[in-house]
Amino acid sequence: MANTLNLMLKLLVKVLTLVLFCVSSNLAAANSALIIRGQADMFDEIVKGMVDDLEQEFKTHSLTIDNKTRVNDIDKMMKKTSPDIIILMGNKSVNLYADFQDANKQSSYPPAIAVAALFIDQVNTRLKNVSAIRYEIPAVTSAVSIRSILKKPVKKIGVVYREWMKDMIEENRAYCEKEGLELVGVQLPNKMRNVSKKVKRALKELNEEVDVIWILNDNGLLTKDALIKAWLPNRVNSRLPAIVGIKQFITKIPLGAFAVVPDNYGLGAQVADMVFEIMDNDWQLEQVKVHQPVSVKKFLNSQTLSNKGIRIKSETLNQLDEVIEQK
Repeated sequence: MANTLNLMLKLLVKVLTLVLFCVSSNLAAANSALIIRGQADMFDEIVKGMVDDLEQEFKTHSLTIDNKTRVNDIDKMMKKTSPDIIILMGNKSVNLYADFQDANKQSSYPPAIAVAALFIDQVNTRLKNVSAIRYEIPAVTSAVSIRSILKKPVKKIGVVYREWMKDMIEENRAYCEKEGLELVGVQLPNKMRNVSKKVKRALKELNEEVDVIWILNDNGLLTKDALIKAWLPNRVNSRLPAIVGIKQFITKIPLGAFAVVPDNYGLGAQVADMVFEIMDNDWQLEQVKVHQPVSVKKFLNSQTLSNKGIRIKSETLNQLDEVIEQK
């Protein structure tokens, strides 16, 4: 009799365990996230950082877009997956989703997070119920890092920017002031003829009064003509180090010596944290805002600095993710 009771109890425990597992699995599956993304490898890294944190509680769906993807494709995916939250990766995804909202103005939209889109502050004005993480690293983050590495004093950071970036520059200027740094900017028009000529003049002005140049990832300033006639000649002849936001700009295209870029896996983890916060708030955004990236990677081309006669503190190199010794 005792053996029979023990057997029945063991069987009951197994049944209850199976039931609880099924319930928890169903609860997890009830949370749905739709990822709208491009095809670049960087998006794979962001997805991995996000899914590693979300996979236990979310069912993720993905719409990979290309030049043939249309608003109707988003509409079909929305109806198919009924997402609780949408993750937009890259400018193409953000712009296509903005077009989707424009075409469905009477609809309500689930909360969304935009990530890995350049200058999202400007683009985000088209979007409803969307928070975002900037892809640009604040000047202060880069400036404080390079100041700790160089043996020369770093007090003034120079930047060339277009008029529409004014608010972002002022925000960065305030951050720099808190760290005892001065951000000196030369503003150029949003649209202009002969970009290379205006950039060349701006760089010449900055070279005379700053310690480091901060180069923004702005295609309007980094045109092919401007690169050939203004940026690259200036960087070859200037004795100033430059901070860039793309690793290739300290290797393949020698614009700078120090690159500070977002950690894509870390961006994914940051997105996951935001998703959990929104879920805990009953899928409501407490406020629509643009967040700073919290995780970065730092790369230094030591040969570029050496060519300019700039010495570094070797004991600080362990702060970097990679030191490149490439001419």
